[in-house]
Amino acid sequence: MLGIVLVAAVDVFPIRQLVALNGEAADLRLQLADIQEQNAQLEREVELLHSPTEIERIARADFGYVNPGETSYVVIMSDEPRDPELSQGGSNAVVPESGGFWEALWDFLTGRDMSNG
Repeated sequence: MLGIVLVAAVDVFPIRQLVALNGEAADLRLQLADIQEQNAQLEREVELLHSPTEIERIARADFGYVNPGETSYVVIMSDEPRDPELSQGGSNAVVPESGGFWEALWDFLTGRDMSNG
């Protein structure tokens, strides 16, 4: 009986270890395939970066490059609300309170509505 247990221990445990290592090898093969795919993608990007059109696209997009004779426009977006005084030409105009129909009629007849004072 002791011999059977000894033979089983010597033969069975290495087989379990072999099965575990085969499973690990399969996982590593999948990782290798993913890494090779990523490597191929990066090689395609490197080849693209050597083309003159891609170099020009990056120079224009990232560094504001323009060819001679071209005009560059920069649009600055702001999250801040617009200042209403700036839309009126920057003046600090004060709108007088309305005095009613009769005062508006008097201002019209005297020409005060046409003047600044």
